[in-house]
Amino acid sequence: MPLEEMLTRSAVLQAEILRLLEDEPTYPGERFEAAMIACGIALEHAQALRILFEHGSPTTAMSTLRLQFEAHTKAMWMLYAASDLAIQKLMAPLTEESARVANKLPQIGEMMEAIVKKAPVGASSMLIQFKDVSWSAMNSYVHSGIHPLRRHLEGYPTQLVLQVLRNSNGLMTMTGMLAAILTGNDCCIKPMRVIQTQFEDCLPPLNPLAPQV
Repeated sequence: MPLEEMLTRSAVLQAEILRLLEDEPTYPGERFEAAMIACGIALEHAQALRILFEHGSPTTAMSTLRLQFEAHTKAMWMLYAASDLAIQKLMAPLTEESARVANKLPQIGEMMEAIVKKAPVGASSMLIQFKDVSWSAMNSYVHSGIHPLRRHLEGYPTQLVLQVLRNSNGLMTMTGMLAAILTGNDCCIKPMRVIQTQFEDCLPPLNPLAPQV
């Protein structure tokens, strides 16, 4: 698929996810509200990634994939694995003290371990697969390692950009499904379940692709 078409399809995919979630209230409860906020952050990162590619900032776009991944992971952790106390800490009014306390919560690796133990197998296995094939490259971009240094110098192959957009879209559909679950409304959940089939042309295979060096 040409890059311009992939960018367009990615925008349409996000618009459809947002349409399905529009005006749908979150299921009552602080845990569900916290997870939904994290889903919103993940969807915002996905949009930013696409816009950065559109406007010629590929290095920052590549780095944003990790932000998207971590926001989705935290949303899953909040719903399935976080303690009630952890949720209370994250939802407390923002002060220097509440920020200090929240910074002591589990790191992303610990969250994923808890997700594997408590979340539905299908959802957790997709998350683990994504991390296994993408984590090293995502870290390199966030920390200005060899990947961004060489790509910023030599340019970004179109195939690499397409691959990252597919992986971002795959994460976005996972976030959309999680957000639909957080509404508790079958009228939102059922159409979200088939969105992967409708947009399979701009999504990765079942196992996410590892970014090439």
